[in-house]
Amino acid sequence: METKIFKIVTSMSMTITLTVTVFSIIGIAVTGFYPGIVVLVLMALIPIASKFYAKKMISQSNDFQRNYYTTLTIINLLVILVVIWMTFVIMHDRILHDCC
Repeated sequence: METKIFKIVTSMSMTITLTVTVFSIIGIAVTGFYPGIVVLVLMALIPIASKFYAKKMISQSNDFQRNYYTTLTIINLLVILVVIWMTFVIMHDRILHDCC
């Protein structure tokens, strides 16, 4: 039994991270390789893995599921924040060239 909040947050996290990852990979052709892109690609695996893990947990008790849904929801929210922050930093460093 997935919670509605978990499904929404995971879907948002997956959409944002995959979109940013695709644009970052396209950006390699324009600005060259940037090590932060590797981190973005790895961060894209977190919401995908949490969605698959949630399907695997269905046979567990409701308390166990609730604890893990809460944990995975918080992790996915943090992924969204980190991806947006990294996008901002990479954009300013590689495109606008106004970083230190």
